[in-house]
Amino acid sequence: MRILVLGGTGMLGKPVVDRLIGNHQVRLLTRSAAKARGIFGDAIEVAEGTITSKADLGAAMSECDAVHLNLTPATEYDAMRDVLELGQSRLARVSYVSATTLSEKDRWFYRTDIKMRTEELLRQSGVPHVIFRPTWVMETLHNFIRGKWAIVLLGKRPPPLHFFAAADFGRIVASSFDDDRGLGKALYVYGPEAITLSDATERFIAACHPSARVVRFKLWQARLAARLLRNDDFADVTKLVAYLDVAGEHGDPTEANALYGAPTITLDEWCTMRTDSRRGMPH
Repeated sequence: MRILVLGGTGMLGKPVVDRLIGNHQVRLLTRSAAKARGIFGDAIEVAEGTITSKADLGAAMSECDAVHLNLTPATEYDAMRDVLELGQSRLARVSYVSATTLSEKDRWFYRTDIKMRTEELLRQSGVPHVIFRPTWVMETLHNFIRGKWAIVLLGKRPPPLHFFAAADFGRIVASSFDDDRGLGKALYVYGPEAITLSDATERFIAACHPSARVVRFKLWQARLAARLLRNDDFADVTKLVAYLDVAGEHGDPTEANALYGAPTITLDEWCTMRTDSRRGMPH
């Protein structure tokens, strides 16, 4: 198939593209063709444009059989709507990266509401699809390193999270394009061990950034620091961690594991993986 990947240069998008290359023709819609070429070379097709432009999206979808969406809450609902309007009569499938915490009782959280509305659009469209609901990816631990400083956020009641490596996720998503048994399903992706966010961060710091100066924040302290620093990204992280204290993980990964193989890379193994000089992953 010719597959258009939206969000293909991101944390969870790059490993998917890596695994699709060779078995399928991959096209990326990106604001920077040079950046995409710098990551993937000539192994992909590049459509330069923005996800918020329906004209750009339509041009990128030309002659594509499938679309994979891995976008931010700011763009994913509108992008899904436009993808379905532009390709409903001819797309062989759409795959979408959602989240594991979705439930009606937690719909008060804006990220949950957006993802649930985006899933609903896809299910109601009639287009063959696979929805992936992953928990926390190990690569997000990079976000807690700020130069010489390392930040550990201490939730009130931190739930254990089955962290997975992006490389495992790329394998699972790419496998779904060669195996139709996942069509129509919402598949939960959990890693091999359950760890709280604070414990995972501490282990990552010790293994990969042992000289960093560690600052441990309770959530109220982190929220205050974000306000004083006027750092919207940090404030958003504190909201997400507070939400996870309430929501935890939902769902059962058994079906995804049976279909496409369970993630196997542990946090300790991930911490010892070599950095890819072109992609800057895993650490």
